[in-house]
Amino acid sequence: MSERTSFQFGNFELIPDRQALLHHGEAVALGGRAFDILTLLVRRAGETVNKAELFAHVWPGYLVHEHNLKVNIGNLRRILAACDPETDYIVTIAGRGYKFVAALNNVEEAPAKPPAGSSGLRLTPPPTAPHLYGRDDALHQIAVRMQQNGYVTVVGPGGAGKTSIAVAAAQHFRAAGQPVAFVDLSTLNSSQFVIPAMATALGISLGLDDPIAGVIALLRAERPILIIDNCEHVITTAAALLERISHAVPEAQIIATTREPLRTRHENVVHLAKLGFPDPGAITVTEEALQYPAVRLFLAKAGRGDDADLDPGYVQAVASICARLDGLALAIELAAGTAGSFGAEALTELFREGFAAMHRGRRDAPLRHQTLEAALDWSYRLLPEQEAVLFELLSVFAGRFSAEDAESIYAAGLLDPMTGRDALGQLVAKSLVSADVIAGALRYRLVESTWVYASQRLLGSPQVDLAKRLFAARVLARMQEAEREWSFLTAREWLGRYGEQMDDLRAAIRWAFDPQGNARMGVDLVVAALPLWQEQSAFQELLAALEQALAFGNGGDLPPLSRARMHMAQAWGMTLARQVHPQTGEAWRESIQFANAAGDGDLALQAVCGEAVYLAYSGRPLTALRSMLDFARSADVEWSKAPGGMRFLAHDEIYVGRLASADARLQFLRQSWGEARDEQGLSRFQVDLPVAINLSSSLLAWLQGRSELSVELSDRAIARAENLNHMISLGNAICLAGLPAAFLDGDLGRAEDLQGRLAEVARRESVGIYEGTALFFAGAIAAARGNSNGLDTMAASIEALWANGWRLRTSLYRCLLAEAWLCAGDPDCAIRALKPLLDCRDAREERWSHPELWRVGALIAAHTGQTDRAQRYFRRGLHRSQTMGATAFMHRIKASTAELGLGLD
Repeated sequence: MSERTSFQFGNFELIPDRQALLHHGEAVALGGRAFDILTLLVRRAGETVNKAELFAHVWPGYLVHEHNLKVNIGNLRRILAACDPETDYIVTIAGRGYKFVAALNNVEEAPAKPPAGSSGLRLTPPPTAPHLYGRDDALHQIAVRMQQNGYVTVVGPGGAGKTSIAVAAAQHFRAAGQPVAFVDLSTLNSSQFVIPAMATALGISLGLDDPIAGVIALLRAERPILIIDNCEHVITTAAALLERISHAVPEAQIIATTREPLRTRHENVVHLAKLGFPDPGAITVTEEALQYPAVRLFLAKAGRGDDADLDPGYVQAVASICARLDGLALAIELAAGTAGSFGAEALTELFREGFAAMHRGRRDAPLRHQTLEAALDWSYRLLPEQEAVLFELLSVFAGRFSAEDAESIYAAGLLDPMTGRDALGQLVAKSLVSADVIAGALRYRLVESTWVYASQRLLGSPQVDLAKRLFAARVLARMQEAEREWSFLTAREWLGRYGEQMDDLRAAIRWAFDPQGNARMGVDLVVAALPLWQEQSAFQELLAALEQALAFGNGGDLPPLSRARMHMAQAWGMTLARQVHPQTGEAWRESIQFANAAGDGDLALQAVCGEAVYLAYSGRPLTALRSMLDFARSADVEWSKAPGGMRFLAHDEIYVGRLASADARLQFLRQSWGEARDEQGLSRFQVDLPVAINLSSSLLAWLQGRSELSVELSDRAIARAENLNHMISLGNAICLAGLPAAFLDGDLGRAEDLQGRLAEVARRESVGIYEGTALFFAGAIAAARGNSNGLDTMAASIEALWANGWRLRTSLYRCLLAEAWLCAGDPDCAIRALKPLLDCRDAREERWSHPELWRVGALIAAHTGQTDRAQRYFRRGLHRSQTMGATAFMHRIKASTAELGLGLD
């Protein structure tokens, strides 16, 4: 490669070293600025030279208005035209720059030499690279691309660690003795200073006509690794210079860092992924969490990296913080520096409401890395106006959103669809918006820290009110679409499509019921979103939203159908609360009343079945059964066409002792709505239909003495509920089938596992029957293993269930408690445990447990020396078991009589 000493074009000769332009051998008067412009354009003949490069070459180190460039270009054109009016030498490339288009004649070239003194290179060294976590894959990608022609760009959001990995890659992969030069562009406030910064870092004299030619010569001669850091705010100039250098020296090893690709021909992009972090809800073992680089980085920066005995709760809190910060290295470092020696609870509390409490970073760190806000400020200030407006608007979305969702709010920023789509794409390219393909669809989101920053920007903007109104209208449209599709999509399809809308729904409702919002839209949102709350088992949240909606105009201007649906949702929320609400019965009656007023028979049936669930849970299964059958006769219900209602009818029949009828219904349901199907309209009766069928079938199978089938069916129900992540379905499967059967079969290991899982569901959902049942069996398992404290736990849980209105099954639990007291040698306590059953009129309705009551009563009689009474009670229990077909209770009675040596003939 050589450098020309002169250039000939047409009848002109340009001699840069002599600052001379000749025409037919005669000197042409040309000003200094015009000469510099012509020299650069001629040296780059045939290439588009952008304005930033011209500013940097002609006015290095100065801020100059664009008008000066236009004036000098105009003067240069006039001088050339005066000598040769027939030829256009310089053309304007609209929006980009200028190009010298005349052909250059061949002129002898002199070899270019590296700058004087290059053997003693004066390169700016890179900063020290910190220890990297989880970056092996990125380092490998950089190494592979460094072996290819062209330059490498490391692209990622601010604070991702681009500079660190660029320095680490250069140090790691450089050859022995190979120098490394570092060009820091972050301090530049104008693209005019890019060439001086690059030349200075490489020890190139700024007195050269073309310092970049000196850079090219040095790279060719000395072969250093060149790092050009923070190109994003001078991206046009940086891209042009890197493309020129790579074109001239394609084998040069150059690593650039930027928040968006430079998009040139010689660029090899490496996207720097976020640090891997665990799903906080899935981490159960500390060692598993420590496999993730985000967690290791946090612990190291918090001074806990060498701790051999980390508190699992602390590690869980760290995992949660890393997930909320989306694996962003800078944010994790700042959070860890703030956390210091905090314990698990204090750490969780510190960042509960966000990350505003984070301290500043290292004093020697760049200003943009001193705080998370400074890093975001840096990126925000570089945005063109339309991208900045959209960035702020997108903060109305609390979760993931689609391109169509984003388009619904463009009008708030006066953006047309094409402009908005382009701005969205640019925000993704600049790492301010994340884009992921989920279930085959492209979804966008702002990570929490970025969302907070954008939200604060939006609050101060004039478009905030319109943006939130358009956002709420979009959420309403989505909820109404979900409501329509709920009746025909399968459970998995529906939840997969709409399950992630919950955060946006909450945000829209908050705005709607705010004084500055629109309460009428809020009511519509609540009505449309009822299926989502029910399917997510979010009953406390549902009740709070319904209270707001029903308070709007006292519900007077709502149509009967809307009121029916709202009252029914309210009734479900009350039924499945920690404590059954005293107005639950009234809420069910109102839902039935308004469903009938609306003429909606299907909704009325749902309300009647819901009321039956409430009646059964409160200890009145026979009353519930009669209510359902009476409605079915009056409304001419075909149960085969209402599988959810038919399933609960069968389940209720089990409690009243009609096992044969329940068996026939459940066999039909298993054949018609078996495990292979996904239910459409999940949670119409609050439990996924296949889960409900299997759990009822499991309970029935156990009563019929088929324990192995019972376990198989309950496992199937539990697995499906967990797969759906539907907590009410999971809680019912464990509480009503799997756990009691395991304990009654004496399988304490299985019972203990299921009890723990039920306790977790109870913790998450605050459903009273789950809490009480989990507590009861915790005590029962302890008592069965010889821990007498378990007896008090059993008794306390029964009292709590009874007091909170959860009376179903407490008859069975009292029998188990009484027998446990007998095993502990205290028949008096056993008698006291059973006495409330004898005094409760409603206990007569729960006939399924009567054989067990007679059996335990017989055991108490035998322990107190009343052998004749014991035999009489055993016979009655056996007769009830045989009449119902409850083989399991028959076996328990026969086992007890055999143990006591009593005959039943």
